[in-house]
Amino acid sequence: MKMMMMRHNGIGLAANQLGIPLRVFVAQLPRTGGKGYEGPFYAVFNPRITRRSFRKIIDDEGCLSVPGMWGTVKRSRTLTLKGFDQNGKSLVIKAQGLLARIFQHEVDHLDGRLFTNRTKKLFIVQRTK
Repeated sequence: MKMMMMRHNGIGLAANQLGIPLRVFVAQLPRTGGKGYEGPFYAVFNPRITRRSFRKIIDDEGCLSVPGMWGTVKRSRTLTLKGFDQNGKSLVIKAQGLLARIFQHEVDHLDGRLFTNRTKKLFIVQRTK
């Protein structure tokens, strides 16, 4: 899953996007100002968002499942995510900003939702070479 996410320049990928019948996602923050990734790599099994901030942030999101389509989505600014790592060890992650947005986006996938279900404004982004 990590290789597929990286191959397509994604910052998160849920198992069901690849037809894998597991409740797991992978994610990693993009490098500031350039290509690649920085910070820890996350593989979270059976993720649950147990706490969300009331404070929301509106920002644009895209998705590997809907290439070229973007939308403006309101998400919680911070959250607490519980789950398990690949060794079955319990995880509790407090996330904010972009990482919190990624986690919400990927848990939505695992719950059968796309960002297109949450946006009021969709737009197409043309890829330039």
